Amino acid sequence: MDFFNKVGSTISSKSKDVTKKAKELAEIAKLTGQIAEKEESVKGAYIELGKYVYEAQKEDAPEEVAEKFAVIDATVEEIDHLKREIRKLKGRQECPDCGKEVSYSAAFCSYCGAKLPEPEPEEVVEEGDVTEVTEEAAAPETAPAEEAAPAEETVKTEEI
Repeated sequence: MDFFNKVGSTISSKSKDVTKKAKELAEIAKLTGQIAEKEESVKGAYIELGKYVYEAQKEDAPEEVAEKFAVIDATVEEIDHLKREIRKLKGRQECPDCGKEVSYSAAFCSYCGAKLPEPEPEEVVEEGDVTEVTEEAAAPETAPAEEAAPAEETVKTEEI
């Protein structure tokens, strides 16, 4: 009977240790989650602060940050260009008043009612347009002149 009491007390002791470890792990996970939330909050504050400084000092930026401001300006312009390309491929345009996407065929914005500019006509390639390419023009510029073959034949391609 003494054997069973020792086994029982050992099991009881080990289960208490496991329970204690599980509680510790749960508390660690909880604290780690709180740390992640706080770090995300700090990151958001840095972003807001950066936007504020950028907008406040955009026109007369100190020399040490002017280059970074120029990078931001160029990147924002590139993003805007890419968004316009996506809208164009989707057959959509941006309302100049509210910024919502609307169809190119719409005369007025379906969100704010503003009159929309007429879409720019796309470049149309006529079927008769011919581009001439000679072998000299197609040869790499680094090739010496005496090694380049004379242009005996003109190649014509038609735009489709």
